Amino acid sequence: MDRLEQIQQTLGEVDGRVPDAFRVALGLGNRVSLTPAPGDDDDVADFVASLVQPQLATTESSDDRDPAKEPDADAPDLKIDLGSCYVPLHDHDAHFCHADAGVFGVADGVGQYMDDGVDAGAFSRGLMLSASAEVAGTEPVGTPVYPYSLLEKAYEKTAASGAPGASTAVIMSLIGNSLEWAYVGDSTFAVIRDGKIVFRSTPQQHLTRASRAKLGFASTPARRKQHLFSFNDPPFQLSAEAERSDRVADAHVGQVAVRAGDVVVLGTDGLFDNVLDEQLERAVQMGRKLGFSPKNMADIVAGVAYERSMQPSSKKLRRGKPDDITVLVAFIVESDS
Repeated sequence: MDRLEQIQQTLGEVDGRVPDAFRVALGLGNRVSLTPAPGDDDDVADFVASLVQPQLATTESSDDRDPAKEPDADAPDLKIDLGSCYVPLHDHDAHFCHADAGVFGVADGVGQYMDDGVDAGAFSRGLMLSASAEVAGTEPVGTPVYPYSLLEKAYEKTAASGAPGASTAVIMSLIGNSLEWAYVGDSTFAVIRDGKIVFRSTPQQHLTRASRAKLGFASTPARRKQHLFSFNDPPFQLSAEAERSDRVADAHVGQVAVRAGDVVVLGTDGLFDNVLDEQLERAVQMGRKLGFSPKNMADIVAGVAYERSMQPSSKKLRRGKPDDITVLVAFIVESDS
């Protein structure tokens, strides 16, 4: 389990301008260094500009950025480098990572169970522990792990154990040159290519009639997305109690073609409720330019989400939402073998 001290350690290991640079780039405010007087040079702002300068035009076709494009059979073999960060508030989140198998996942326990005196993190921990054990026992080594089957097995074991509570869940697996997934609920992932989100999952929520009306009247995709992440409607969730549970069969299942250089960010709603798309893109752009490891980047992204979660509403940003924050960062890289 990571704590805020580990995020501070990451900040201490990198360029001293980085904490302020992220605050300036992501509009967080609260600079550590003094803000220059009008007309004076701002070293931090210049540093930010060097990290997030516009991409130069290339000769790539638009298909090269299309995540729906079929994987290239001649593309090099891929693997993932993984890093994670967990900043607990209620301690209801859980996750697992198996970089060698290319499999990773998160789960978010449903907090309302606390009101019944139940350990609201029990089911999420059961799901991730069961999934992790299943991957570790897969033989022979190198056998593809399919997310839906893994989620199904993890659910069956956790429900049979009598674990209380309920949880959302996402499981992802790199199989060849495709990233496959199965998820139930509102934990979310984004695939970032050349500094831009080219694919992001849509949360599964049980929308009320009022929420559906708001969604129908949203004027743009951005507004619809804002509504999805601001509703209090309950997410799809898995539980041992059949009357309070959605089904694994309700899981959203899919795949996306990936290539070396892509960055996958997977997180619970403590991340995506607090960090906007453009903030996540900028954080990843800056981290890549600075040569961050997946662990460093997960620490920074979680730190940004934590700081945002504590902010009051303003003209530019809605009020933060304090919550457990889990961030997994996967770099898609060429395999050495």
